[in-house]
Amino acid sequence: MSVVSLLTRGSSAGLLRLGEPAAQAGASPPATRQRRSRWRDPRMWLGVLLVVASVVAGAKVLAAADDTVAVWQVVHDLPAGGAVHSSDMRVTRAHFDEADVAAQYLLADEPITPGAHATRDLHAGEMLAVAAVSSTSSPLRRQLPLGVPSGAAPADLRAGDHVEVWAVADPSNGAAGAARPEPRRVLADVVVLSVGSSLSGASGDRQVLVGLTGDVDVSVVLGQVTGASVVLVRLAG
Repeated sequence: MSVVSLLTRGSSAGLLRLGEPAAQAGASPPATRQRRSRWRDPRMWLGVLLVVASVVAGAKVLAAADDTVAVWQVVHDLPAGGAVHSSDMRVTRAHFDEADVAAQYLLADEPITPGAHATRDLHAGEMLAVAAVSSTSSPLRRQLPLGVPSGAAPADLRAGDHVEVWAVADPSNGAAGAARPEPRRVLADVVVLSVGSSLSGASGDRQVLVGLTGDVDVSVVLGQVTGASVVLVRLAG
């Protein structure tokens, strides 16, 4: 081999070592994949729509929850004619579809008028209607206490119940051999205002307070119950 050939081979080898490898130098540049814009990705838009739908639904739920008004709610049963105080009420929130329906109930931001009374029996849990209370003179103008013997009234008698008042004459008060008087209904329908415990000095008796309207003749009632045993018959409500 000639010296010129060796120099030529050495020079060529040196050029290869200083530059890129032959395989790389002659190779084509790597192909690049064209990326799709994220704004054109339907999955991204689907996610955006789901988020927007969730926000709108949540806003509607919150708006419906806030679309309520505070009204008075009866805590316990109250009889017709009985006094109505704020302590007998609690505040509750209710949703009304129509304004005229909401106007039928007393809003909690309106205080209960002093001297107010129930125009009908009120039951625990009901919302206080405007027509259910009045500050004018109560139709039950008088309260009559009755001493009721044990067993002569329902054991679970309570305020708000409506009862008949019967007078049962004591046979020992009549003349010997005389016919026993028939029981007499004294009052056909009166409301119980309160039920007390056993009266001191009266064996087993308890005081029951009933409300009387203005057309009741109290003197007649007292004449019929004096000397007789009082029996209360609860009316089905």
